[in-house]
Amino acid sequence: MTPTATMLACLLGIFAMGGALALGVGPGQQEGQPAASGPTEIALPETHHGAWAGPNRLWIFDPTTPDRSDGTVEVAAKTVRYTWSRGDKDHEGVIELAGQPGALRCEWTDSFHAGGGMTLHGYQHEGVVHLYGTYPAGPGQPDWGWQIELDARDREAFVLRMFNVVPGHGPMPAVVLHGTR
Repeated sequence: MTPTATMLACLLGIFAMGGALALGVGPGQQEGQPAASGPTEIALPETHHGAWAGPNRLWIFDPTTPDRSDGTVEVAAKTVRYTWSRGDKDHEGVIELAGQPGALRCEWTDSFHAGGGMTLHGYQHEGVVHLYGTYPAGPGQPDWGWQIELDARDREAFVLRMFNVVPGHGPMPAVVLHGTR
């Protein structure tokens, strides 16, 4: 199969699965009633809404020696705000989610990593939001990638992970902020 045909087959499968899931019985719906119309919008779990704090690790050069600082995370249904520091400089970021769990769009700004903002795309699966994007590495260089994971699988933690995707090497840790209450 060509890459285009493979992508089309995957998309058709996702649409078919979405249609099948819409036939289930939802909250407040009686069996035999039609499912609510419209797609489900992304929402981070209510169990994780609110303030979290914990250690932040930042990898710049040496993958075995991260910079460490304290970090905070504020989680809402579609927004994650976080803070951390490097040396004596404080940094902050905002992740704004939109779309359906299977087809997300994210607007991300970070005073250290993405001051001008960046659009990422991804999906939510089993308690983790996976986001992906690329950015220019410079003239004559292939684009690099950026990945973000918002992990709400543990009811007692919210973990923010970021990876720099280096051409020819794959994802490398960039940030891990492990928040607890």
